[in-house]
Amino acid sequence: MNASLMNKNSAYWGRLAVAAITEPEALTELYEYYFPRVYQYIWKKTGDSSLADELVSDTFMRMYEHLDQFDPQRGAFSTWLFRIAQNSINKYYGSKSYAMTAPWDEEFDPADPHAISPEKQALSMERSEELRNAIQKLPQRQQQILEMTYWLEMNSNEIAEKLGSTPGSIRVSLNQARNRLREMLEEK
Repeated sequence: MNASLMNKNSAYWGRLAVAAITEPEALTELYEYYFPRVYQYIWKKTGDSSLADELVSDTFMRMYEHLDQFDPQRGAFSTWLFRIAQNSINKYYGSKSYAMTAPWDEEFDPADPHAISPEKQALSMERSEELRNAIQKLPQRQQQILEMTYWLEMNSNEIAEKLGSTPGSIRVSLNQARNRLREMLEEK
């Protein structure tokens, strides 16, 4: 990755997104910078690399088709793009009828002392699903901050820059989101 790409600010990416409507070089730069971030985001949410490939492709196609609708005055390009990614995930899970496969490794060996039992694997998946559902009940801003913190591994300074906020405000929102999640999960 070009080091100069990593030092660009939110306003730069917004201007580049507007330019990408007519300039292929701008579109290429956006893609090169955001592809690994979007892929990581989707892969961590789905846990499936093949599905992540499909949804990343869908995300960038939608981005390209709707670049003329991006308004830098309304928010950061990254926020807009990750909302498209989230919508691709939501659309997939909301509209796909897929067969549920066994939630554990079919090669499970009960004699292996390090093997995780199917019951524990299923329980872990259930907890992950409960967490995903709880996160979706949080306000949009808190969801974004959690996603950027844990899935994109961004710190409060980076998140603040992307969301046009202060690091202190981001830390407060993150703490509030964690506390609310804890409350919701303890209620179960």
